[in-house]
Parts: sequence; C-alpha cells; structure tokens
Amino acid sequence: MRARLLTCIGLAGMFVSMAQPVLASSGGSCAALAASPFEAGFADHPQRITDLRHAIAVCEDALAASPDAADIAAWLGRAHAEAFDHTAAIAALERAMSGGHPIGTALYATYLLDSRHLTAQPERAVALLRPLAESGLAIAQHGMGRAYDFGFGVDVDAQQAAHYYRLAADQGYSRAQAALASLYELGLGVEQDYGRSLHWAEMAAAQNDPYGLYQLAWLYQSGQGVEQNYAEALRLYQHGADLGDPFAANELGHFYAEGLGTPVDMVRAIALFERAAASGEPLAIANLGQIYVLGRGVAMDTAYAASLLLQASELGEKTAMTTLGFLYSQGDGVAEDQAEAFRWTQKAADLGDPMAWNNLGNHYEKGLGVPRDLGLARQFYQQAVDAGILLARKGLADVTELEKQAP
Repeated sequence: MRARLLTCIGLAGMFVSMAQPVLASSGGSCAALAASPFEAGFADHPQRITDLRHAIAVCEDALAASPDAADIAAWLGRAHAEAFDHTAAIAALERAMSGGHPIGTALYATYLLDSRHLTAQPERAVALLRPLAESGLAIAQHGMGRAYDFGFGVDVDAQQAAHYYRLAADQGYSRAQAALASLYELGLGVEQDYGRSLHWAEMAAAQNDPYGLYQLAWLYQSGQGVEQNYAEALRLYQHGADLGDPFAANELGHFYAEGLGTPVDMVRAIALFERAAASGEPLAIANLGQIYVLGRGVAMDTAYAASLLLQASELGEKTAMTTLGFLYSQGDGVAEDQAEAFRWTQKAADLGDPMAWNNLGNHYEKGLGVPRDLGLARQFYQQAVDAGILLARKGLADVTELEKQAP
C-alpha cells in the first residue's frame, strides 16, 4: 500500500556483435521475470514475482550491464520491494525515477510518503503520484489512496482514499484491494460492510499479496464477515510469513505465544518475533522486549528488554513506550527516572494506548515526574476504564478516597 533496451548491431568486429545480444537478453530476461503488469506490453504478467531470488539476480546483472536503463532499475526495485528489502528497493527505484520510468516513479514516491527507510517527503510524493494517478496508473492511484488515508502530504480524507483505492482495485491491483478491504472493515470513507471487506481481501489474497493475506487472516481471526477460525487465520499468516512479510511473521508469533489455533510454542514464537524484528518491524521489536520483561521462554532480562523497547519506541510503537515508561518508573533494567517515565507514558497516551492512560493516572495521582493532580488522575483512569483496562478501576477508587480526605 504497485523505448526498451537498444541493440546496436554494427561493423565494429566480432566481439561487439557477440556481446550486444547478451545485454539485450539480460534485459529481456529481467523483464520476463519482474516487469509490472501495469506497464504496456506486460499485462499478462502476474503481480507477484514468482521467483524473487532468481529475478533479483538476473535484474542486477542486467542493470550492471546497462546502468542507465530505467526500466530495468524499476523491475529490480519492484523485486526488492516484494522481497521486503526496502533499502535495495529504494536505491533501484530512485534510479528508475531519475530515468522517468512511471512504475519506478510511482513506487519510489510511495516510499517517500512516509517511510523509516528514507527521509519522508510527502508533499513531493503527492506531486509525483497525482499526475500518474490521473493518467490511470494503478500503482500511483494506490499511492494517492495511502496519502489521503493517512494524511501524507494532504489532509486526511477517507472518502478520497476510498476513491483512489477503488480505481486501482478495479484494475486488479492487489495492494489497493487489500487497503479497500480494510476501509470496508472499519467503515472509513465507505459504509461499513464486512462482506465487501471479505470480498476485496479474498481478491488480494488470491494474487498472493501479503497485505491481502494479512487482511483476510485478520477477518478470520476476528470473525468479521466470516465465522471466526483461528486455524484458517494461522494458515494465512503462515503463507504471508513465508512470502517474507514481517507483519505476518509478527502476528504468527503472537498466535504461537498465545496458543491461538495451535498449542503454545514460545520457541517458535520468539523465532518469528526475531525474524520480524530483524526487518525493523516495530511491533515485533516491542513483542521481543515484552518477552524479556516477563521471561517467557527466555531468562528474564529487563536491561535487554529496555534496549529493545527503546528501539521500538523510537520507531513510534506506542505499546513499547508504555512499557518503557513503566520500567523507568520502577527503575527496572534502567535507572529510575520519573520524568523520563512520564515522558514516554505521555507519548503513548497521546497515541491512544489505553494502558498508558492508566499509567498516566498513576503519575498524576502520586505526583510522579509531574505535579500531583487528582482531577487529571481521575480523567485518565476513567479513559482507561472505558477502554476496558480493569486495573484502572482500582486507580479510580484510590482517587475517590484521596478526594474524600482532601481538606
């Protein structure tokens, strides 16, 4: 949330005339393996590259032989992106964009919207994507959908997001189909409709799209639009993880850690979290941190946990911020620092983490890292209770007693 190589046959001698077809063959092989079906002449290509490792090797050789070939750079970048090697993808796609290749430009611009793999430039991304989307390029339409969906370079507008996703989904672009499924599930920009969410998720999953598989798995996991089925969700997450999707690997780790549709297997859960964390997935890093805090399947190590939670927090993961704040408040794995504890807890609360609301209530109730304020303590405890945090009920009761004792 998708002119060809020139061949010069001249009279310069046998070595030139023999070498040139090799270059053309390399480019042609790269195209056959990795070209996008949304390019003219490649409509019969599958969206998912069948053999990523082979495609990357062939396209790297082709680009080395023809370093100015924007189309080869785009195909290589597309292959790296499907392999979740975002650093390599960005490098290749930037070359494709510099050469004016539409697919390469659209994919690079999608990274520019909001990416921890390079400095985001959302306004520039939208400027690159909009004309391509208006020309009918599905990958760019999906990019514009993401821009309006999350407010990257434009104001958040769920209806516009749904509009652009639908344009791309109707052309068969699986990433947009998965995104549209999510909008129908949540009722954002469209009327909530679990049946349509299931339809679009199935369309994307049928094309082996990792995001479609993830969305479909979530519907089975939550029982929305379909009977709840942990075993089917597990199968779909496994398929996504096998395709290299770190989100699916993280969720699969959660299934094994909690015994959803399968016996608890912490060894497998930790391996999956580690695999997803190695790709930089913040929630997987946070999950690893939680495992070391609790000592589940590993020796408890709060110092190592704190380092993982800090890493995830700096990547914006709110649950990691909450736990990190708690460790600072307790001096567990880190030196006690109530001001730092409050800072991370406030950040998590601002991002909407209910447990952080409970912990903020505790900070204001006891004056930890912030002046005591029973009114704010009551407010945050109540927010946490309303969100289903049972622990916050005790906080509310304690604040009530303190208010009675106040002169």
